[in-house]
Amino acid sequence: MMQRMIGTRLSEDKHARHDLYSVVADHLDLAGGADVDSITTSQLWSEALFFFPAGGETTSTALSSLFFYLSQNPHVYKRLADEIRTTFANDTDIHGGAKLSGCKYLRACIDEALRMSPPVSGTPWRELYPEERGQPLIIDGHVVPPGTQVGVCLYSLHHNQKYFAEPYAFRPERWLVDDEAQLRLINSAFCPFSIGARGCAGKAMAYLEASLVVARTLWAFDFKPAPGGKTGGGAPGKREGRRRENEFQLYDIFAAMHAGPELVFSPRSGAL
Repeated sequence: MMQRMIGTRLSEDKHARHDLYSVVADHLDLAGGADVDSITTSQLWSEALFFFPAGGETTSTALSSLFFYLSQNPHVYKRLADEIRTTFANDTDIHGGAKLSGCKYLRACIDEALRMSPPVSGTPWRELYPEERGQPLIIDGHVVPPGTQVGVCLYSLHHNQKYFAEPYAFRPERWLVDDEAQLRLINSAFCPFSIGARGCAGKAMAYLEASLVVARTLWAFDFKPAPGGKTGGGAPGKREGRRRENEFQLYDIFAAMHAGPELVFSPRSGAL
């Protein structure tokens, strides 16, 4: 199926649509390796296959995290539900556009869930480009020798108290303050999609997907934790780092694994 989809896209004119493949098509080698700087069709298939877990697993983890935190913080749940239900007249009114973008508390809740439980929570390692390995890299006065791998654990950065007060508390309001200096500070340490040349190409799509799913769900349904179900949080008696009951627990395998939350959804009166 993937090969058929790519074949259909590549059969179009290179500039028929402006998307990821329109950029790749300019460098696609159909001659079988004649150009060392080109990309082969098999490499394109491989890259496309990577998009499935990269775009699917991460978004599902972000949504699971957010629903966990909403179920654990009733005041946040109520405020977000009120925003959605007063902004949109019906579920068909919920789509990408100014109204959805104007739901500031929704975006704050998504950002706070991404901060608390980043779907890629480990360390994205970096190394100098081969052509730059002859000279050291200097970062904030620190000399990084050629060949050294450098990385920052995203989970640790997102829970650094220097940037985020009460780092283990789910507080969407931190993203809505009027203090511009404070917003610059927390945004400087917020990178669930990574940054720079290796930043996630699907960032805008991920925000749109998450916003649509949460908005449509809260417009139509109420929910609560399932009786006796797994919440997905930590528990007393577990090892260090796994004891916080109000923190959604992730297990780093690049795109994180998780268990829960198990929730019960019921149609909202008059919504369906």
